[in-house]
Amino acid sequence: MGMRTFLFLLSSLLLILSQCTQQQDLAQANALLSAGDYLAARAIYSGIVKHHPESPVAHYGLGMSWCAEAMYKANLGMEDASNWYPAIYHMTVAVNRAPNDARFRHTLAVLHFNLGTVYKKQGRADEAIRRLEQATMYDTTLIKVFNLLGALYHEKHDFDKAEYWYRKALDEQPSYAMAHFNMGAIAWAQGEFDSAASAFERASQLDSDNVLYQTWLRKARQKAVIGNQ
Repeated sequence: MGMRTFLFLLSSLLLILSQCTQQQDLAQANALLSAGDYLAARAIYSGIVKHHPESPVAHYGLGMSWCAEAMYKANLGMEDASNWYPAIYHMTVAVNRAPNDARFRHTLAVLHFNLGTVYKKQGRADEAIRRLEQATMYDTTLIKVFNLLGALYHEKHDFDKAEYWYRKALDEQPSYAMAHFNMGAIAWAQGEFDSAASAFERASQLDSDNVLYQTWLRKARQKAVIGNQ
């Protein structure tokens, strides 16, 4: 065996051993993350990324560890938009490395949604909209994203865009009572009380225990009767 062949075989062996070690480390980090020890898991994921920066799975794990921390801080009343930035960064890297992985894309969309909700709570509507619209680029099935986008545009009195996003939610899930209610709210805001009553009625049929829907249905019917006299 020549020296060149030997060195080639040795490098191949080292690569296989490295991959095996990486898989073992990933398994350990995943177990720690599942057990709630996101800091210990993050340390292992970071070590993998240091030696294998191209690993989408390691970046995904890092993103999830930062997500766990952001959720923990939110539960302690320490919610802040910046808590979500590292999670989004690493999840974006994971998606860029594996753009066809549906799990990565869905998770990144959810992270953008979470950040968007924080911005909304802080009164940063335009930033919230940008994040939520980014979420729709990675997952086109998240009805909560569509509904919140509709609500934000509704608050800005951009009823056309609000209706567009509410309809997107209903296209994805026709039985989504809240989206029907919100469609009714748009009609109410524009003085279209018959349409509002129809939408509120549909929402009430889908969620018969919701007192808010029933209250607005009664109001819309009263307005419709007055308007038709």
